[in-house]
Amino acid sequence: MYRKLIRLMKWERRKFFRRSTYISSAENAETSSTVDVVVAATEMLERTAYYGIALNLVTYLVTVLHQGTGESISIVYNWAGTAWILPLLGGFVADAYWGRYWTITVSAVIYLMGLLLLTLSVTLHSLRPPPCPARVNCEPASTTQVSIFYFALYVIAVGVGGIKPCLSALGGDQFNEDDDDERPMKRSFFNYWWLSIAGGGLVSLTMLVYVEDHVGFGWGYGIPTVGFGIAILIFFSGTPRYRHKRPSGSPLTQVAQVLVAAVRNYNVVVPSGGASEQLYEVYEKGKRNLPHTNTLRFLDKAATPTQSTSEVAAEVDDDADGKKQLPENHADPEAAVADFSPQPAIKTTSVNPWRLCSMTQVEEVKLLVRVLPVWFATLMFLVVVAQLSTLFLRQGISMDLSMGPHFKIPPASLELFGTFTVLAAIPLYDKCLVPLVRGFTGNERGFTMLQRIGVGLFLSIFVMIAAALVETKRLKAVDDNGLQDLPGVTVPITVFWLAPQYSLLGLAQVFAYIGQLEFFYDQAPDNMQSLGTALFQTNTGVAQFLTTALVRAVVSASSRNGHQGWIVDNINRCRIDRFYWLLAAMSAANLLLFIVVAKWYTYKNTNKQVFAESLAAAA
Repeated sequence: MYRKLIRLMKWERRKFFRRSTYISSAENAETSSTVDVVVAATEMLERTAYYGIALNLVTYLVTVLHQGTGESISIVYNWAGTAWILPLLGGFVADAYWGRYWTITVSAVIYLMGLLLLTLSVTLHSLRPPPCPARVNCEPASTTQVSIFYFALYVIAVGVGGIKPCLSALGGDQFNEDDDDERPMKRSFFNYWWLSIAGGGLVSLTMLVYVEDHVGFGWGYGIPTVGFGIAILIFFSGTPRYRHKRPSGSPLTQVAQVLVAAVRNYNVVVPSGGASEQLYEVYEKGKRNLPHTNTLRFLDKAATPTQSTSEVAAEVDDDADGKKQLPENHADPEAAVADFSPQPAIKTTSVNPWRLCSMTQVEEVKLLVRVLPVWFATLMFLVVVAQLSTLFLRQGISMDLSMGPHFKIPPASLELFGTFTVLAAIPLYDKCLVPLVRGFTGNERGFTMLQRIGVGLFLSIFVMIAAALVETKRLKAVDDNGLQDLPGVTVPITVFWLAPQYSLLGLAQVFAYIGQLEFFYDQAPDNMQSLGTALFQTNTGVAQFLTTALVRAVVSASSRNGHQGWIVDNINRCRIDRFYWLLAAMSAANLLLFIVVAKWYTYKNTNKQVFAESLAAAA
């Protein structure tokens, strides 16, 4: 059965890529927008399912599985970190072997299986310990109960790892970067893509969190499971219209070839002046060529012909099928297209790619090297975001959640402050701020992608300052009312004091989060854009683990010599205000690092696309 399924997938993949590719699709801009609505709706329901689990996960671990607060926070960080690191594997598989569509399909099935198992684990009495309303001397969950729950969580993480890097990249693929009508739509796509994510978060923060707190986790997890099943059907409904990019083989192999060739050609002198005309180049069907850049010149050795490789590359042979190919060293691709006289084809199969690589392949490796410092410099922002579902939530639970005489805000719904900010800010950013800034900068995006990220990093400093000030006020209320050893008693301070830090963080995400998503997709090589998107998402995963390590280091350092640590189980004995000030200082230092990295960065540029189909049609 398994082998039949694999054979069916391979046959379907070949059929899909034959009938629909990015470069030959007849869809226009209107159809692209329609398809992206389908993809965005799928993303919204997938995020509803993910956030429906993640937002209240600490609460479930503490109140139902009777885990400690510190342990629960570490569990959430580790699970979320895994879920956000696995996209690197999913993006690799999509770019190298399966393509985005089939990676999403397989991952969605795994995701759904995990959701079903998780719903069973929180519904069946035999899979959870007895209730403990007093939260004192509670019977711990058994090894079997904990194992099944964690297994379901990590099955979901595997599904997330395949869907996240591919779904947004598939949406971006629907717009042709070389089309003047579709290019501006692609710029706006990532803004409204994040709007669909915020929409999924809104449903989770309102309906699902309320159901989990007042009806039960069985219903709270069951509803998004059904919703995700609907999401899969919606995704399949767009199948006939999707534009597809063919998987192009392992990007790791392509990177390794450039590194090996550069080392082998260590003694070769890279040509100066008109270097790009003297470097080896090929023009492939369905692939945009990259112009030469003067950074990381050592890697240019991989594309510099030696005497032996020049002799091989100079061999010519007429194509057996009569189709024409561009000469590899043609300096002007557009001129080559205009010249319809029969031309000999370079016999590229004779060139050893481990000794001589094309200039575009070298530039693609340079792109990957250049984005890594940006990836590193944005880690701190994700550490700040990680506080949303842990320390911010623990702060809020201890405060007065009343909104009027008869209603209390569910603790996990506190993120609504930030979600509403995102929902309001994205249209204002796209329709008002971008045209305004464009008038000053002349950039069609308004801000450059790195400037946009930088604004978000700047705002994150004030997020932590606001959080520290509010926590200082909360601790004063604790002291004034003698509640230091009564963590179960509500601190007489309204939870709406948390609104500034949540709203500021929502605004920072509009700049930094969306800016990163667009940056890593846009700046990745064309055949590695799933992997590029995965880099952004892996950043989130690494930040989760980094936060876990940071919390442990802070607890260890602050509890030396018999002192009480900054972060303990009793929220009223915690000094998380000091932890917030530490994060503010680290965010400020990180912003300076980012500015240095941004000034050094060289943006990706592309020559006009040259398609083999155009040459064949003109022949």
